[in-house]
Amino acid sequence: MDGIIELRTPSRGGSASRSKALARLAVPKVLLCDLDGTLIDTMPLLADLATEVMTGTYGIPRVLARELYLATCGLPFIGQLEEIFPGDQRNREASARFEGSKPGRCDQAKMPVDTLAALHELRRLGTFIAVSSNNGRENVERFASNADFPFDLVMGYGNGLAKGRPHVQMVERVFGVGRGQMLFIGDSLHDGEIALTEGITFVGVAGTFAKESFALRFPSSPVVARFADVLHLMREESSLALAGT
Repeated sequence: MDGIIELRTPSRGGSASRSKALARLAVPKVLLCDLDGTLIDTMPLLADLATEVMTGTYGIPRVLARELYLATCGLPFIGQLEEIFPGDQRNREASARFEGSKPGRCDQAKMPVDTLAALHELRRLGTFIAVSSNNGRENVERFASNADFPFDLVMGYGNGLAKGRPHVQMVERVFGVGRGQMLFIGDSLHDGEIALTEGITFVGVAGTFAKESFALRFPSSPVVARFADVLHLMREESSLALAGT
């Protein structure tokens, strides 16, 4: 079964070793990668920034601000603010402050070595690699231009595009593939909801949310501790190649 793995997933009533349930993942034609918290470890930086903006703008406690930001992450920040503070006239100013401060906080963030190795191995296997982020378009394009990897498609938030259906439809147009040939990997529950709505296979990256949170919301989707672990879900030889890098 070249290109297919059999992933044993735990049943609700027992451990993984007792489970007979199998989930299969094929090497995708296109891998859609969330950016912050998935390809680069910027979520702590962004959570700090969001906390500063929300406490300064709305006067809420820091602990609550950080909790609300993380609970709604995956949306554009303006969307998060509209969900947290519906209709508040300060939302756009707060969003502009957040977006304007992001480059200074995150521009130096680099992909880990094992993430880069995994991307190159996926490319070797014939997978197109796309960035799908609700970070601002200019920020996402800046990241890609400074990355040590030639992404096939880079999509951010703006100009009518957003993570979800607009990005998925862009992938369909650019690569001429169906949704059954895509895989979406992300670190937020919102990412999982997007994949579920759009009919795309999803892999969660634990960190921003606990593995158990993904398992409760998306019991049929695998969860990895690090981006590079996605290779272990696809082909045994892929993980062996990565281990030798």
